[in-house]
Amino acid sequence: MKLKSNTMKKRHIYILLTFLTLSACQSPDDFLDVEPTGYIIPSTLEDYDKMLQDYAIIRGTGSGVGNNTRFMDPDVYHNQASFNTISNSTPSVNAYTWQHDLFDPAVSDNDYNGLYQYIHVMNYILEEVDDAKPGNFDASKRNILKAEAMAQRAFEYFLTVNEYAHHYDSSSLDLPGVAMPLTVDLQAQLSRSSVGEVYQQVLTDLNEALRLLGNNYQAVNSYANFRPGKASIYALLSEVYLYMGDFDQALGYSNTALSLYDYLEDYNTVDFANPSNPWSGYNNGDNWYYGTLNKEILWNRYIAWGFNNPFQLYAPDLEALYDKDNDRRWYLFATQTSSSGVDVSPNYIYMYASSERCNGLSVPRLMLTNAEAKVRTGDGAGAIDVLNTLLENRLVNFTPLTHTDNTTTLQLVKDERRKELAGSALNLYDQKRYHVYGEVVPTYTRTNPITGETFTLAPGDDGYVVKIAQSVRDQNPNLN
Repeated sequence: MKLKSNTMKKRHIYILLTFLTLSACQSPDDFLDVEPTGYIIPSTLEDYDKMLQDYAIIRGTGSGVGNNTRFMDPDVYHNQASFNTISNSTPSVNAYTWQHDLFDPAVSDNDYNGLYQYIHVMNYILEEVDDAKPGNFDASKRNILKAEAMAQRAFEYFLTVNEYAHHYDSSSLDLPGVAMPLTVDLQAQLSRSSVGEVYQQVLTDLNEALRLLGNNYQAVNSYANFRPGKASIYALLSEVYLYMGDFDQALGYSNTALSLYDYLEDYNTVDFANPSNPWSGYNNGDNWYYGTLNKEILWNRYIAWGFNNPFQLYAPDLEALYDKDNDRRWYLFATQTSSSGVDVSPNYIYMYASSERCNGLSVPRLMLTNAEAKVRTGDGAGAIDVLNTLLENRLVNFTPLTHTDNTTTLQLVKDERRKELAGSALNLYDQKRYHVYGEVVPTYTRTNPITGETFTLAPGDDGYVVKIAQSVRDQNPNLN
């Protein structure tokens, strides 16, 4: 009995770090206005619901979900003024110069830690939820908690495998992926599962989550959009299949998701709260300030808040894609003066002023996935229709696009992904997958503005992948 007690202590110690009692509100200030439960081990459905209600799962800069990849994205640029804001961060400098290994030997990786923290939480819930007592929770909704934990685990693994492994390739499914614990065992020293195995587990979890939720579950969780609804799960399935190069499946799932939820913000109705100071934010209240209130978001994760420090510039190739006179995305998200008054002319700063920049699943991202799947399955005209719906909500004096041929339309879709998803670092993964599809991806070149040293990123290079930190591999040599 004592042996069992010691095992249980090891099993629960990590859960205690994340178990929070959350109040019933929608802004992150309220989600985070919490009181620890002391040393009570979570054991009821009520407890597990509170664990799933942890707003911190969206994370953001410095604590997981894309912090490492932010400066790896080839659409990010630094001159000396902007580089000065990252020059004291070795991982950021290494990311910008496309080093495979970002971290000094003793330094931990917050992205990696954050991802596996929540994988652990979801595994714990999945092990306990079937037999748990309700507490103050409706026991008839037990399967909803189970479905959410499965879906969240799937999302976390999808994020993890794309950051720490080369891209899914159906001709090389045994490429090293990431460790994939599916049970709670803090002593386990797992080796890497293959990329193919991780993707298969993601699909298995998402499909089982849909089955458990049933036909009438909500499309999105409008109260806490970091928790999935059915449209959220269908949207992730479409993105997973897009990354796998299965465009028929990507089309079907994106069609289903859009039929359930397709809210799109009209940027022509958005301006700055204070036009003389764009960094003050936007005039749509808290709608972008708090990602939980952004109605375009299907399943929330965020990469950074504001982008004021450190700041980054638009790469010249990306800047050239914008119709600067008519594109509200350029008007709202580009400036030549930093929040502290640094002029970066002739370059432009990427700005998402006083707001959380989503790099999770959103309606615009879903629409672009749908458009890409359409053109890749031969429906270029349908893809143009999707782009026109998006762009009439993004441009003033908008003239609808017309379809001429699939090659041209596919390039339009790719360009719109870069513009619409700027600041999310998702372009890094797009370039990885285009290369696997056999499409032309350039060799990118960058210069360290301080040293003058030049770096290149060729298609398929290790510079597209974050190497698991030495501090993690020291704890588990099976990850080497």
